[in-house]
Amino acid sequence: MTPTLRQLEALTLVYRLGSITKAAAELRVTQSAISLLIRQIEENFQLKLFDRTTRALHPTAACREAITAAERILAGAQGLSQRMRDLAEIKAGRISIAVSAGVASALLPRVFAAFRSRYPDVSIDLRDVAPEELLAVVMAGHAEFGLGSVEDEGAPEVKIDPLMQTPLSAIGIKDGRFETHRRLTWDGIMSSSLITMRQGTRIRRQIDEALAQTGRTLKPALEVSLITTALALTAEGAGISILPGHMLPKSQFPTLAAVPLSQPTIYRHVSLLSRADFGLSPAAQHFVAIAKRVLSAKGG
Repeated sequence: MTPTLRQLEALTLVYRLGSITKAAAELRVTQSAISLLIRQIEENFQLKLFDRTTRALHPTAACREAITAAERILAGAQGLSQRMRDLAEIKAGRISIAVSAGVASALLPRVFAAFRSRYPDVSIDLRDVAPEELLAVVMAGHAEFGLGSVEDEGAPEVKIDPLMQTPLSAIGIKDGRFETHRRLTWDGIMSSSLITMRQGTRIRRQIDEALAQTGRTLKPALEVSLITTALALTAEGAGISILPGHMLPKSQFPTLAAVPLSQPTIYRHVSLLSRADFGLSPAAQHFVAIAKRVLSAKGG
């Protein structure tokens, strides 16, 4: 039978202190309890660990051979206990997060900064992926959860928790007039050079379906695959980008402004994506709580 941690603790204390009385006081138990723990080890392994005299205990050769291993096991158990406490108190740990590229650029820095300021010792494994890859990465277990714009397909193994929504916007250069509009209509921008995501992407599909219901067809001047490409082209005067308002990272593109589009208003969501049958670690739970607070404020 393998010795218990309590038995090893009694053994090492009696060895170090040379006294059952002192060991009992250290562990706050009776002397008989310490004697029983030592006797259990001796009987289990048929080894004599201490020579007892009327005045003192003397460790045997077997005891001296075993004490190093006993102390190593106790140190490892104490280290594990401390590590578990650190994980529970968010003083350590590692989070693996999958984020769609647009969210990673425009929204994650603010969430990341808020989390790091409170939990600087937690490591973060960040995977920025294309929106179409987000679900697969999370469901494959490569990330605890994902952040991005996903479609709720009703799959029972997937949990989708919406965090924020913003309308699709016209994003253009601040010229003293453009940024003063509270809203623009689709009809009002159709004659402009428009930059959109390519056909087949979720944003473009949502735009085309919404406009088709009103008898309109979008005819962009440029189609791109990456949001940052659209914003960079707009910043250089190539046209007006049609993107969710939250996808404009203002610190990266200070010359651009996002004006919501109406008639019709088309909303895009940012959601938390996780596996329904897996719980999040304490560190991940706190990251999600901060993300909800930061993104809901921004969406509002």
